[in-house]
Amino acid sequence: MDIKQRIKKFGTENKPFYMVDHENGTYSLCLPLSALKGEYIDFCQEAFNCYALQAGDPVTDGRFYTHGSGHEWKIVFEKAFENEEKLQQITFDCEATGFFCYSEAFDVIEEYGRRFRKICMNEQEFTELVCKALAQHKQIEEETAIDSTPFLTEVAAWAKQRGFEVEKTKMGVLMYLKGKFVAMVDESGMMGYHPFDEAFELLDEVKKIRNCIPKENMNQGMQMNM
Repeated sequence: MDIKQRIKKFGTENKPFYMVDHENGTYSLCLPLSALKGEYIDFCQEAFNCYALQAGDPVTDGRFYTHGSGHEWKIVFEKAFENEEKLQQITFDCEATGFFCYSEAFDVIEEYGRRFRKICMNEQEFTELVCKALAQHKQIEEETAIDSTPFLTEVAAWAKQRGFEVEKTKMGVLMYLKGKFVAMVDESGMMGYHPFDEAFELLDEVKKIRNCIPKENMNQGMQMNM
């Protein structure tokens, strides 16, 4: 059975997950949360709703579920296989509306896709995994949280909305895409960055935010290409 046949077989047996051959040596495992329909429209959402209740959060904000984004699916997936070396062969590009991961090793991503879907289909096991993974992630975030100025808080919120992974440090806000460093913004509004298109797109927006919010006391940073 060739890879195209295996991908077709995977999609038939593991709905609503499916795989894609990007024909560049990379394969992806996909779960497009916002596009799910029929019996899969709220696939495994109850597990995330259980976590919301456990955490003291509302299940919805009036329109949308408060938990169950693609980013949280990533946290759960990583928790499920956290002690396995092969997990390092997988990278993630999740969005609020979908869970997506990639690998150049077809056998690895196919195996993890099947195993993860099997976990998802066991309601009790998956609910316990979700609650444990998200609770631990929240605890780590709280323990490592850095007090932030209004400017850096706004920059971080803006970056998250546009799909960046964000980390707050004493130096400023660090931004990543697909696990790769893109830019750092300090309190002055100055940026250290890699010369990616995404970094250049940040410059004008950061300047607008800096102009709208009065500066806090700070140590002046240096702008540099990294």
